[in-house]
Amino acid sequence: MTRINQVIDKLIFYLLSVALGAVVGICFVQVVARYVFNASFTWAEEISIIILLWAVWWGACLAIKQQNHLRVKILEEKINPKSVLMLRLTLYGLAIIFLGMIAWMSKTLIESSAFMTLFSLPGVSRNVMNYSVPVGCVLMVYYLLRSISSDWKSLTVLKSKSC
Repeated sequence: MTRINQVIDKLIFYLLSVALGAVVGICFVQVVARYVFNASFTWAEEISIIILLWAVWWGACLAIKQQNHLRVKILEEKINPKSVLMLRLTLYGLAIIFLGMIAWMSKTLIESSAFMTLFSLPGVSRNVMNYSVPVGCVLMVYYLLRSISSDWKSLTVLKSKSC
């Protein structure tokens, strides 16, 4: 399972890197086209938004992996380690419920825009953007479950030491 986790981590990291590089490249080309050649690409803004939207979900997943997301650090500094782990487990559980609801409700958005296309690229479905929501939610739940597993192991170690 550790090998699968490493592959997923690297895949998301490289996807995020490529996505952010692509946004910078598209924006640079758009600025050069606009100010040097007095022309612009109609698709540049829309594609940049879609890429950035996917990148935000991937970045949130990596933030959870590095334990930099969904934390109340001010409160964690004032309570004992066992309570910190209990607080984290509670917050992770609430986050999973919240993300599950968002993923479920995104079905409505996807169904409502099933036949819509992008304005600048009429051959591309608008759902290219909308599918980032359920996919991102599922990925975040995956990382939250990994964090829960890690914190649960730490909690059981703390309980066994205190007994």
